Amino acid sequence: MAAQDADMALPIDAPAAQADVVRTSIVRDYYELTKPGITQMVAMTTLAGYYLALPVDLATYLASASSWLHFFMTMLGTISVSSGSCVVNHILERDDDGRMKRTMTRPIPAGRISTSAAWAFGVTLTVLGLAMLTVTNPLTLALAAITWLSYVAIYTPLKKRTTIALYLGGVPGALPFAGGWTALRGSMDAEAWALFAILFFWQIPHFLALSWMYRNDYASGGFVMHAVEDRQGRRVGLEMILTSGLTMVSALLPTLLGMTGMLSGIVAVAGGGWLVFESWRFLRDRQTASARRVLLTSYAVLMGIVVLMFLDKA
Repeated sequence: MAAQDADMALPIDAPAAQADVVRTSIVRDYYELTKPGITQMVAMTTLAGYYLALPVDLATYLASASSWLHFFMTMLGTISVSSGSCVVNHILERDDDGRMKRTMTRPIPAGRISTSAAWAFGVTLTVLGLAMLTVTNPLTLALAAITWLSYVAIYTPLKKRTTIALYLGGVPGALPFAGGWTALRGSMDAEAWALFAILFFWQIPHFLALSWMYRNDYASGGFVMHAVEDRQGRRVGLEMILTSGLTMVSALLPTLLGMTGMLSGIVAVAGGGWLVFESWRFLRDRQTASARRVLLTSYAVLMGIVVLMFLDKA
């Protein structure tokens, strides 16, 4: 009887339940437009840069309401601008995404969100983010604007024209790390450039591995990638090794500059060495499984470097 009663009640509750499902689906689609993986990385590195730049201990700094306001405006503004650029990237690549198996179910090519609605969302995020960063300082605001422009106006169109786009794309990916630092220090000093370098070089083996895993998809989408042009993978592997080594060297810079202690430096060498080793393994066999190991290792290495920066701040 209980089961029968439940079934009888279902038609009454179904419209409300269906509406909830639709609302949840729409929210999820808009969230997907912000590229959550990139957004989370931006949030993590901005926070790390901000924390390393603190002139006093955290408890002392957060004792005032103005410090809290500055912190939240920096974080929310940076994340919002980055998310806005990701939304616009979705819009500009909607036709290409529709040709690739990996991306054809994204909200815009799948028809779940219209282009005009996506434009409104992306522009709103960008404008709100830039407005919030006016509370921080002019340099950090400028870095956020450069991040948006370089990702949308330079990296996105060049992905279909030249492999140099890989390196140009490292700029908007790395600037938030430096932006966290400049939010408090107000200058692109050696420390800010060190943080920029870590993420700039880290992105290259990370993306080379990803592009090798999905090279056929990228070819279908018309993207000019190392993995598409270098079908044997030798150049891809050599660049993985080189940039993994540069990631290790860059990750040592915070220790050498006195931003972090020796433990952070040890992790930088160990993590960077691990990434170099996995890159060498890829060069040796150039298999998808090896590329996946490079990709997963890059995530672990970046996480380890950032966590040790928090734990080992000088």
